[in-house]
Amino acid sequence: MASRPRRPKPPLPRAPRPARPAPYDRDAVLARWSGCAYCAGPAEELDHVHPVSRGGRDVESNLVGCCRSCNAAKADLPLNLWAVTAPTEAQ
Repeated sequence: MASRPRRPKPPLPRAPRPARPAPYDRDAVLARWSGCAYCAGPAEELDHVHPVSRGGRDVESNLVGCCRSCNAAKADLPLNLWAVTAPTEAQ
């Protein structure tokens, strides 16, 4: 006796995608920081305090204004690790 073919299972419901963060204004973030958040230099760039490559979000609350040398020295390190290893002239 031939068995009947099985019915395909209905697809599982997908989890909703997380909401996109609100866009931020680069100039507004830089204006909020009168100088580099890490040293006394001018704020020329934005830095993610908790790097995006390490799970940080690209939201305004995770951004600070900083100078180019501090941003390059910090790279993708979390602030607590960078502060311990940073040379004193970059801080």
